[in-house]
Amino acid sequence: MATPSTEPNYEPAPQGESHLWDYVHVLLRRRRLLLAVFTSIVALATLRTLLTKPVYEATAQLLIEKQNPNVLNFQGVTEERGGSGIDDYYQTQYKLLQSRSLARRVIEGLHLLGEAEYGGPRDTVQIDAIVAQLPGQSPEMEGAISAFLARTAVRPVRNSRLVNVSVSSGRPDLAATATNALAHLYIQQSLDLRSETSSEAGQWLGGQIEEQRKKAEDADRRLQALKRQEGLVNIEERRTLLDQRLKELGTALNERKTERLQKEALWRQMASAPNPEELPEVMRSGLVQNLRIELANLDRQQAQLLERYLDQHPEVVKVKNQIQDTRTKIRSEAQHVIRAAENDYKAAAAQEASVSAALESAKQEALQLASKAVTYDSQKREVGAALQVLDGLMSRSKQTDVASELKSTNIRVVDPAVVPSGPIRPQKLRDIAIGFLLGAFLSIGLAFFLEYLDNTLKTPDDVRQYLGAPLLGVVPELTSDQHPNLVVLNNELDQRFIEGYRVVRTALNYSWSEPGSRIITVTSTAPGEGKTLTAVNLALTLAAQEGRTLLIDADLRKPTTHALVRAKRTPGLSDILVGQAKASQAIQQKLKDTNLAYLPSGTNVPSPADLFSSRIMRGLLEGLRKFYDWIIIDTPPVGAVSEPLILAPLTDGVVIVTGAEMVPRKAVLHTLERTHDTGARILGVVLNRAQVDKHSYYYSHYYGHYYGQYYGRPSGKVSGRPKRPADAKTATDGKVSSIDEKRARA
Repeated sequence: MATPSTEPNYEPAPQGESHLWDYVHVLLRRRRLLLAVFTSIVALATLRTLLTKPVYEATAQLLIEKQNPNVLNFQGVTEERGGSGIDDYYQTQYKLLQSRSLARRVIEGLHLLGEAEYGGPRDTVQIDAIVAQLPGQSPEMEGAISAFLARTAVRPVRNSRLVNVSVSSGRPDLAATATNALAHLYIQQSLDLRSETSSEAGQWLGGQIEEQRKKAEDADRRLQALKRQEGLVNIEERRTLLDQRLKELGTALNERKTERLQKEALWRQMASAPNPEELPEVMRSGLVQNLRIELANLDRQQAQLLERYLDQHPEVVKVKNQIQDTRTKIRSEAQHVIRAAENDYKAAAAQEASVSAALESAKQEALQLASKAVTYDSQKREVGAALQVLDGLMSRSKQTDVASELKSTNIRVVDPAVVPSGPIRPQKLRDIAIGFLLGAFLSIGLAFFLEYLDNTLKTPDDVRQYLGAPLLGVVPELTSDQHPNLVVLNNELDQRFIEGYRVVRTALNYSWSEPGSRIITVTSTAPGEGKTLTAVNLALTLAAQEGRTLLIDADLRKPTTHALVRAKRTPGLSDILVGQAKASQAIQQKLKDTNLAYLPSGTNVPSPADLFSSRIMRGLLEGLRKFYDWIIIDTPPVGAVSEPLILAPLTDGVVIVTGAEMVPRKAVLHTLERTHDTGARILGVVLNRAQVDKHSYYYSHYYGHYYGQYYGRPSGKVSGRPKRPADAKTATDGKVSSIDEKRARA
């Protein structure tokens, strides 16, 4: 009996980096699907290429300049001004090339309504009836326009002003004709648009000129009436003369004011002088100068007389009187000079006042004239503006008339379309090659996508990588249609099938270092994985050795071992546990002339789990251990019921049977976890129902010695390195990490 342990007793194989062969194996494993998808896509691509009607495309190259040829020194009404909006201009031209109106003109000009590509053939009457209808009213015409636009392509040449215009058709000559017609009608449409715009502008300018002429005449009449009403004849001349007079009076007033200030200052200085006789103005007087000479002579004469006479001498008195009279005359003359300066000052002040009055009068006259001229100036400006606008309109009207007659255009055909020598599609080699590439890409992508979605165990490497549990052996799948009896006693079975159980037997032999009686539980995750068949064939394989082997059918819910070994079902295990039979009565010895004993399930019971939990079951197993070297117990799947988890701790080890490509990895890992949690020892995993033929590339590489070269295969030899039995022992003896790591890896 196994002893519970706290640590897991199995160890995962180290997971290395993905190798190129891993991806090759994925493709080989899905080779049928890959080949089917690849073949289908290539076949469809080839069929489509061969059945597609040839389509020809003709291309014309146009040069679209930003400006018209500089024939005139002025711009037309339809020309762009400035350097902005170049991208918008060219995008507009590209849309015009693909406009429905232009397409309609091409269809009508080439009579394309009679072509099969555009809904034809049609007779002339039908075509004329369709053409006569207004745009948007004829479904036939609208459909033809849509078909033509679908066949039209506009491709600008990068970093240039060139554009390639292409039209495709089932006929090469029609493709070239339609392309050239589209280019020429596009140029003609541009000219028509310019002419129409210029004509409309000319009509509008004519109406504006008449209206503006009337406005100018009305304004001039109002101006003349205002001049007569206000008496403003020669107002401009009067205004000029008055301005000149104001300037002269202003200058004269400044001069008179300066003169008056000078004379006033001189007079005031002379009037306030203490010795008027000493003033320079007085000294410059001729009379004063003579009197001073006379005074000097008298002073000299007086001095001579005083030398000879006394002061009272008549001659001396006479001279003194003369001196006094002379001095009086000098003082009188000085006052006369001062009064003359005062008179000059008053005269200058009077002149200043007179000039100032004249200036004020001129100003008043100017103000009066200005008040009258306000309305006059406004009316005159209105007349001038009206005449200026009228002149501009008349000039622009004449320019528009000249520009409308100019037939130059900024669009040129650089290279006209020629009849194409070959179709643009289908390009058979290219399309088939694309089919090959697409088929390869989709088939490979689908293979890897399905591989990503497939989370089952398929190969021994999957068991080691995702479960980390020891791999006891691989049992190939054999269908009941090929071999109705899959028990290993059937000598007609494939030797690879029988050898799979022998490998499991060898691995179990090396699972214990010491000899002794062993009790092994065989279980699985879900029904249908081959658990029961594995238990029967494993028991028969062990019985083939020297030693006693007992097979116990512990699947009391759906027992099937008795049908495989062709034995009685009752009495059996359930009868022993409820006390209705003894072990010696229930055990069937020497089945099929082998050393195998068999204990069937027995009578159905309502609660098998309660029976297995009793001490009787534990005692029964310990008692049977004394009589048999190997006891194999077939139990229900772990994922369905609890009986395997109850029996597992009572045995020496558990063998988990996993059906290849049947159960998700997480489910198997959960089974390992639940089994380990009971304290039972997990001996390893048996990969049952392995698709050896389906994955022959894998098994020939890893198990070629067993499944190919040694036993031989009807379909041919397989090669690869053999797997030694010692490998199973090595895997079985190793320690592994916890179940949580396996769950994360899965």
